Amino acid sequence: MQAGAITPSFSGAPTGFSEARWIISRQDDLIWFVGTALVGYLALGLLSVGVSLTLLTTVWLLGVDGPHVCGTVTRTYFDKQERRRLGWLLWALLPLLFIGPAAVYLGQAALFFLFATCWQHYHITKQHVGFVMLWKAKNRERDAAEMLLDRRFLLASGVIPLAIFVLKTRLGPWTLTPVLIDGMVAAYALFAAFYATFQVRKWRAGKPMNPPKLLLLAAMVPLQWLAFGYAARFGPDGIVRAGMALGLFHSLQYHRLMWFHNKNRYQVPQAHAKYGFAAVVGRKFVYYFIAAAGLYALAEVLPPAFFPSISLTAALWGIAFMHYLLDSKIWRVRGDKELAAALHL
Repeated sequence: MQAGAITPSFSGAPTGFSEARWIISRQDDLIWFVGTALVGYLALGLLSVGVSLTLLTTVWLLGVDGPHVCGTVTRTYFDKQERRRLGWLLWALLPLLFIGPAAVYLGQAALFFLFATCWQHYHITKQHVGFVMLWKAKNRERDAAEMLLDRRFLLASGVIPLAIFVLKTRLGPWTLTPVLIDGMVAAYALFAAFYATFQVRKWRAGKPMNPPKLLLLAAMVPLQWLAFGYAARFGPDGIVRAGMALGLFHSLQYHRLMWFHNKNRYQVPQAHAKYGFAAVVGRKFVYYFIAAAGLYALAEVLPPAFFPSISLTAALWGIAFMHYLLDSKIWRVRGDKELAAALHL
């Protein structure tokens, strides 16, 4: 493939940073959807100078990540219109809770937790793809070829560092591991060079750029490589360190987008009659956050505190799996006019 082979149509799209269209506003997007990457970099810096992993993990899980997982409940289970739309999918939580204990019973706990963390990080990458697609929609970029290129580059930027981490920490003694790692790094370097060349050619040709997308990539791509590279020094358990750095960025993005959606959707006349309890939680951010944090404490903090076991820990991953599954359904703007309106599309 050559960069010149992709010839996007840019009719009506903005041409510069000052003219770019943002999801919420330039200030909000730069702070919450791009700038929160700095929190991930800060977490890596604090870990590298010896700040307690337990302390940082507690702050991450209780204050940011856990509430973001349960925040999905505020616009699904709490929303009676969404309950009707999603139907039986909401009951998928029950079988998902049994996957982990079944794996533990079969002696495959390590494989299950590897699968769980890989899905978690793939989910994080998919959220970055989602933000890029929203910015492309806002800026009227509809070229299918470039959309596919953006999607594939984002997925490669998130998945390849994770795959290298898994190879280093799980298959380190295998003789083919260095060959596979070198091949992945070389393939990614070529892809990144092609992608950068394509963007430079667009700019030099005077075609409209997408500053929010490019800023997100500039923040996200180095963080992925740094986080997994640093984490690999600690073996398989290093995944917690990478998860914290990448998860902080991801969760803060999610909270801001969720509140933007909830405020626009639920603070309208007759919202309670139409949406039910979701409209109550959507009145103020503090209500939303208390509900999300409270659900996390009840569902994922208290049970293992009273009944510590590896089977229970594995079972509770089902809640995260449900979050990943629902997120793949509820943020699809195409065909959902209410979602598009709530996101000001």
